[in-house]
Amino acid sequence: MVSGTDLPTVLLWGGVGLAVIAAIVALMVWDARRRKSPSVLLDVIAAMARVWVAIVLLGAGLLIIRGFTTAPYDIAAMPISQAWPTSLPCQTSGEASVGAAELCHAATDSARATITGLSGGLRTLLVAGDVLSLLVAGVPGFVIAVLSQRAIAGPAFATRTSRWLLGSAIVVLIAGTLGPLLTDIGAALVAQEVLPAAGTDTAVTAGRTFAIAPPAWPLGVALGLAALSVIFRQGARLQRETEGLV
Repeated sequence: MVSGTDLPTVLLWGGVGLAVIAAIVALMVWDARRRKSPSVLLDVIAAMARVWVAIVLLGAGLLIIRGFTTAPYDIAAMPISQAWPTSLPCQTSGEASVGAAELCHAATDSARATITGLSGGLRTLLVAGDVLSLLVAGVPGFVIAVLSQRAIAGPAFATRTSRWLLGSAIVVLIAGTLGPLLTDIGAALVAQEVLPAAGTDTAVTAGRTFAIAPPAWPLGVALGLAALSVIFRQGARLQRETEGLV
C-alpha cells in the first residue's frame, strides 16, 4: 500500500512499485525459458505463488518476534463507545427528516489504536490472532504453487495433491475462524484495560459488550478446497486405471 498527502507522489511511487513487480515477472519468464520449462506460464505462476507464501511466512515471523518485545502494538479496530460530537435529528426529535438527505443517526464503535505496556497475556492473544489471520492469506499462494508445480512435474492429478488440498482446507477453517476471534477478544480486553468503563462520564469509554462473530467465509473456502481434494483424488484414481489399460 502506498499512501501520502500528495497525489502525484503517491501515483509516482505506485508506478515504481508496479515497474518493480513487472521486472520481477520478466525475470521469472526469462528464467523459465532458459530452463526450457514445459509451461512457461505455469512456471511463472508457481514462482510468484512461492514468493507470495515466502512473504506471508516472513510477515508471520516478524509478528512473532514483535510479540516477544515491548514495542507498541497496533490494533486495527479496538471496540469503544463514543457519543457523536453533535446532536442529530434522531436524537433530538426522534424522527428522521423528510427533506434533503442528512445525517440522522451515527455512532462510533471502534478505533485504530497503538498500545504500549501490554501485558504478556494480551500481547500473546493479539499476536496469535494476527499470525493465524496472516497464515490464512498465504494458503491460496500455497495451493496455487502446489497445483502448478504438480502440473509441470508430472500428472496433474495425484494423491499427494489431494492431501495437500485437504490439509489447506483444514488450515483455512481453523486459522481463518480462530484468527479474527482471538483478535476481537484481545482488542476488547485491551479496550477495557486502557479506557474507562462503559457508562463513565467521559468522551470515550470501552465497548459495552463483547462481540464475538465468527466469520463465515472460512467455512465456504474450506468446503471448496475439500471438494477439490475429493475431485483430485477421484482424478488420480481414474488416471491410474487409464494408465493400467494402456
